[in-house]
Amino acid sequence: MPPLPPFIERKRIAMSTLVQPQRRGVRVRVPQTDQARTRTAPLLAVGLVVIAFGLAAIALLGPLASGAIEYRVTETLRNQTIGLDAVSLVVVAPVALTAAALVLRGWVVGFALALAVGAYTSYMFVQYILGPDYGHLAGNNQRLFPLCLLLFAAGWLVALAAWNAIDSERLASSRPRERLLGRIFLPALALVAFVRYLPSLADWMSANPTDKGYLAGPSFSWAIAMLDLGVFLPATVATCVGLTRGLRWARKALYTIVGWFGLVGLAVAAMSIAMVVNDDPTASTGITVFMIALGLVFLVFGVSVFRLLLPRARRGAG
Repeated sequence: MPPLPPFIERKRIAMSTLVQPQRRGVRVRVPQTDQARTRTAPLLAVGLVVIAFGLAAIALLGPLASGAIEYRVTETLRNQTIGLDAVSLVVVAPVALTAAALVLRGWVVGFALALAVGAYTSYMFVQYILGPDYGHLAGNNQRLFPLCLLLFAAGWLVALAAWNAIDSERLASSRPRERLLGRIFLPALALVAFVRYLPSLADWMSANPTDKGYLAGPSFSWAIAMLDLGVFLPATVATCVGLTRGLRWARKALYTIVGWFGLVGLAVAAMSIAMVVNDDPTASTGITVFMIALGLVFLVFGVSVFRLLLPRARRGAG
């Protein structure tokens, strides 16, 4: 048989090397994304389990259950803490455990849920640490500082690890859908969530604030405002711009922001409900109904976005 042309022979040799079995002493190169996913998944699952049990411990030790820990806060904020702990215990902790199981199976939806759980956890425990009035109100919540610090660190570490493990190309994507989310739906949710700060800040920054919620806990109010307006508002804007321009990283940011909206929206609704149930003097039925409706909208929106990941093939994170 006549010899093959040189360029065909080179191609044949190159292709044959791809299918040769591994020989002793010869290393077969594993794709970098597979290596990263394999290393990250067990540690990420451990982090999610730590968060789940940590959230449960905080909820059971606080005023929601045993009352062993008394927060140095006013009655209004104590009631809000009860609602927040209820959501952390009943919703977020189970979601974290579910995400851990899905991560170990290699399902991309597990990694996406880890983004949301991590963002929620760090967001909440900044408030738990900085919000109480340690100088003027009685309590013993300072004893929770090591656990709160652990959960705060675990939150952003889990989110960072999940972000690094997700391959944007494996996320459900559609250019028309991304533009719709970036130009209409996500900006609309952000507007509803953040526009309330305009009148609030005008009052808080005045010489004599009158906002009852602010007066019940100024430290909490400023901590939440810094996180909302200094972290998640810019992150939401960046996500909208990235989705509109078709940038790959924006797909990861979408699941982080939408998941955060969904979990925090539920928490805020539960806080309002707890205030009404406990006859809090600052509670308002109208505001509670609005917060419940808003929380449900955030939840439905989040479920609809995360649902896009459910049919994805296994091993979709790497």
